[in-house]
Amino acid sequence: MKFATAIPSFSRRKGGAERYIVDLCIWMAKEGHEVHVYAEHWDEEAQGIHLHRVKTLPFPKSLRLLSFAIKATREMKRGDYDVTLGVGNTLEADVIQPHGGVHWAWFWRSLKAYDNPILWTIKLLGRVLSPKQWVSGWIENAPYKKKRFHKIVAISDMVKQDIIRWYDIPENKIEVLYNGVDIERFHPRNRQYREDIRERFGIGDDFVMLFVSNNFRMKGLEHLLKALADIKKEDHPPFKLLILGRDRKGPYLRLIKKTGISSEIIFAGSTKEPEKYYGAADLFIHPAFYDAFSLTVLEALASGLPVITTSSTGASGILNHGKDGLIIKTIKDLEELKMAIRYFFKEDMRHEASHSGRMKAEMHSNKINFIGMDRVLKEFLNTPVAQQGQWSRRSK
Repeated sequence: MKFATAIPSFSRRKGGAERYIVDLCIWMAKEGHEVHVYAEHWDEEAQGIHLHRVKTLPFPKSLRLLSFAIKATREMKRGDYDVTLGVGNTLEADVIQPHGGVHWAWFWRSLKAYDNPILWTIKLLGRVLSPKQWVSGWIENAPYKKKRFHKIVAISDMVKQDIIRWYDIPENKIEVLYNGVDIERFHPRNRQYREDIRERFGIGDDFVMLFVSNNFRMKGLEHLLKALADIKKEDHPPFKLLILGRDRKGPYLRLIKKTGISSEIIFAGSTKEPEKYYGAADLFIHPAFYDAFSLTVLEALASGLPVITTSSTGASGILNHGKDGLIIKTIKDLEELKMAIRYFFKEDMRHEASHSGRMKAEMHSNKINFIGMDRVLKEFLNTPVAQQGQWSRRSK
């Protein structure tokens, strides 16, 4: 295939969609496809990938997003490609794979992270008055409204249902392909780093829970800390919460001091070797208010860790509740969260979940995901639209 996609930053370091696109393009190039990427900037070049610079209006952020979407779409249309992939940054593409989920679903559900009605109102008004929010929504809406796509690939069943609800897309136009994980990098054998990481932070033999995020509020850290403060008052094994990622720590430091759990909480900052931290932990907790699909959940499963997450995360769709993890309805239900944590204090429950989780992750490897994407892209080549001259090439 002569294949093209577009993303502002072609870089693994950004994480999320950026890392996925880099890995997908490298895999496709190795499979013999001609791969073209349109981007504002990149910090790595891979053999077989043709990189094309997209010059945008640098300020404000709304015009930067809009100019990238318009210019990248135009350049892909001029390229006479067999198939194009959009990941939420273009106005048209043959296959759409929105990695951030549905913008307007995120817009409203993420507001649940603000309990204080004054803060909730301020945040809502800030978003309503933000040109960036409206531009992001308009860019996402464009291919759905114009029906400028052949297939939508949803990264979770939750995202699929959101697309149907918000854009009234027929179900047969959407295929769910869960994100994949590097099952060699994230592996139970990373327990070999257990002692090194624990010694670094003075943890010892305590029960270690791992929390990974660069957005503490959205991923429910405040409520997790409150639940742990309650658990500390009970009869329990000694525990630590290891927090991996960077965000404002001030409010959380005040909370843990107020609730008396300062000695149980460790802010580890960011790292380029998260796999070692999974190896040092006993339980992974991802109590997010909204997450289209958290790759950290798959990384934890692949590492042999049981997982606690909420039904508001797309990754909950791959879990077998009670086997490889537990799904709580909402992070605001502290009793349900505490019950889930207590459940995994039991070693036999963790052992069973560890085995089941690893098997689940092997069903969602990067390779399996890439093969699925390759199949979807090739299916487009067999459609009458592609064979007769698709819209993007007719409307140069």
